[in-house]
Amino acid sequence: MLIKLNNLTIRAYLIPAESAGIDLNLKNYIASHLNLAPENILSYDILSKSIDSRRGAPALVYSLAIRLADNEATSHFSKYSFSEKELEAVLNPELKVPAAPDGLKNPIIVGTGPAGLFAALLLARAGCDPVIIDRGYDVDQRAADIEKFHQTRELNPDSNYLIGEGGAGTFSDGKLYTRTRDPRTRNILNIMISAGAPKEIAFLKRPHIGSDILPVMVRNIRQQVEQAGGKFIFGVKVEKLMIKDGKCTGVITSSGEELEAPAVIMAHGLSGRELTDKLVDQGVEFKLKGFQIGCRIEHPQQFIDENQYRMRQRPKWLGPAEYHLSNRPHFNCRVAGVTSFCMCPGGEIVASTAEPGQLATNGMSRYSRAGKFANSCLIVNQSPELFTSASRAYKFLRELEQQAFTLGGGDFTAPAQDARAFVKGKLGLKNSETSYQFGLKAARLDQLLPVRTTEALTAAMRRFDHKFHGFLKFGKLVGIETNVSSPVRFLRNPESLESSVNRLYVAGEGAGFAGGILSAAADGLKVAEKMLESNY
Repeated sequence: MLIKLNNLTIRAYLIPAESAGIDLNLKNYIASHLNLAPENILSYDILSKSIDSRRGAPALVYSLAIRLADNEATSHFSKYSFSEKELEAVLNPELKVPAAPDGLKNPIIVGTGPAGLFAALLLARAGCDPVIIDRGYDVDQRAADIEKFHQTRELNPDSNYLIGEGGAGTFSDGKLYTRTRDPRTRNILNIMISAGAPKEIAFLKRPHIGSDILPVMVRNIRQQVEQAGGKFIFGVKVEKLMIKDGKCTGVITSSGEELEAPAVIMAHGLSGRELTDKLVDQGVEFKLKGFQIGCRIEHPQQFIDENQYRMRQRPKWLGPAEYHLSNRPHFNCRVAGVTSFCMCPGGEIVASTAEPGQLATNGMSRYSRAGKFANSCLIVNQSPELFTSASRAYKFLRELEQQAFTLGGGDFTAPAQDARAFVKGKLGLKNSETSYQFGLKAARLDQLLPVRTTEALTAAMRRFDHKFHGFLKFGKLVGIETNVSSPVRFLRNPESLESSVNRLYVAGEGAGFAGGILSAAADGLKVAEKMLESNY
């Protein structure tokens, strides 16, 4: 008999502190909850798992599919039973692959981030033999270039934390949390698991992969695309579109080579600012939208653990604590709202930039999240009404990054300021302990940021400190964050998902249609599905 159990809650005091493999040893907890002997619990599948630390010591909360022995003791559970077929549909939903329409051979995809990779995978499985182009390099070359950057402080603008195979997400925490309820999400997670991602991403409420596993996963997905007929071209920069009679017929590379295609997907990511500008110049219709900037804030991970879990010693079965904080806009809108974003427990801060002479930060963490620091970005929305064009918005971001680079000393040292000094409007950096590899230099970040942004961060951090005592005392702001979301959203036909140029599709974060790895991958699949439904 197969039944579903929701909200199995196991309090911290019931779990041995050394019990790291709790997920594999739930039978006794299930039996106790159902008032059954343990031998009646044959097996189980975890459908979801989360940590509830809202009140007192934390608890694990599970939803499970449980296989019970068929006997008199379990007979009263029969009214809750469901079939293995129904369970399989939840755990392994079919990813439908339509047949490729005539004429859709060798479509071009620009960008190998989640949107580009997953669009390529579906099109390749459909027999379209897509051609995927990226100005950066494969993950192995990219990892070598990043290591060289660490050693020499010399940035390769075409191979770094932002540019290259897998996009910016490859060297990040690999968070897969999304607020969207896209039905493709489970398919995406299963593909990631087949490519080497941890199996628990299928059921954790806030799953992550880790920057040590992500490159392997990305490489394996690329190989799946290649085995299905796709072709990758690295180290080639797309300069402009080929457009004839209102229809996109291919792309032109920086060498002047013309590559023809029946359709093109632009999935160039947030770092493709120059390419976005060129699409705008070629008449691809768009609208300006709100986007965010802010600062990374770093704390000792132990401080976060103690505040969130209310335990002096974190047990092995609990991962490093996370937080999500927000401060709503003031009722009269004079002070903007602030939200924590991309929280990396046990992580590190990295130089997330692709242009020489500029500096922005980002957070990442490895699978184990074993670092001694936690970091998160505190972001403030920037109204599109502040800018008259896409180029003006990008100029604003570039100028901030240039100023941050200069404030740090011009060698990728990050300008930094104690959180308490920031809210007081003073220069202050008590110590330089940080996860950021290039080191810190005391600077007035409160003066670097726009006045409205500084006011919002000041109000928010003061409020966070009341809720999260010590947030100001133990926190330091490191650099600025400018690669949160796109100031541009290209317009798409709601039916075909084409842009204003026929046979040109735009997808993912750079196009303004996603906000993270999962949502970008889902958008790539969505666009590929529409392409396969079209006539060519």
